[in-house]
Amino acid sequence: MIARFPRCTCRAAARAAFLFALALLPAAAQIPARQGTNGLDGILPKMHAFVQQFAEDFSYLRYEEDVVQAKLKNNNNEKVAYQQERVFDSIVRMRFEEGKLRVDEQRTLEKWRHVESRPLLNTYGFCTLAMIFHPYYESSFRFSHAGDDVLQGRVLARVQFEHLAGTPTPVLYQMFGPDRPLEVRGTAWVDAATGEIYRIEATIAPAVSDMGVKMIRAAVEFQPILLQAETTPRVLPVSATIDLETPRQHWRNVHHFTDYRKYRVAMNMPGATQ
Repeated sequence: MIARFPRCTCRAAARAAFLFALALLPAAAQIPARQGTNGLDGILPKMHAFVQQFAEDFSYLRYEEDVVQAKLKNNNNEKVAYQQERVFDSIVRMRFEEGKLRVDEQRTLEKWRHVESRPLLNTYGFCTLAMIFHPYYESSFRFSHAGDDVLQGRVLARVQFEHLAGTPTPVLYQMFGPDRPLEVRGTAWVDAATGEIYRIEATIAPAVSDMGVKMIRAAVEFQPILLQAETTPRVLPVSATIDLETPRQHWRNVHHFTDYRKYRVAMNMPGATQ
């Protein structure tokens, strides 16, 4: 299966469909990046360089993606009402084409451990959430330095981001019509010396209340991964947790990304269709 844009879909019991997508869009007219000088001048250029390299490297990797889709109980959001688990062989390709940033996601289902007929949330592409910090979107977000924190045994800078209304964004949703931008904000935990990103937490602004969604939250974890025949680890996504709540229901999907390996561009994934 190939999806041009990563996206997330949820079908509620009343059959109202919500489509939430991470999509890489063409840039509009450039505006000056709105960022402070409170410690970010030395960090953002390194983050841009890291994400540019990440986009290039990630496009030549295959990985196993284990997805647990859960509907949580209304009276206790930590207890599972029902769930299913699927495992995919996945590829995400990011590239520039005619001046536009494009994403192609290819996923081949390997295992389906339980088939659930009741409504669940489908989520795609959250491994690319770091693209918020790609230079392509530099003019679309306001960035600020929120101090330092200790995470994974490292002292990391907290870089806050907030989308500027009316500018291009990599985060979209769709409800029975054309894609619409989501006003996303959040925090990234970053190695100030290298620009490497180790965690991103993002929430969606209340502007999505018109689609009956109370809250959308995503958290993506990154860790150094040593690939076969390499001596230097690469910082890659290892998990993504996505929560979507309406006034009466709560869905949670957890993705784990493992078994990273290089692949040849000309390789076809068995069972995949285009």
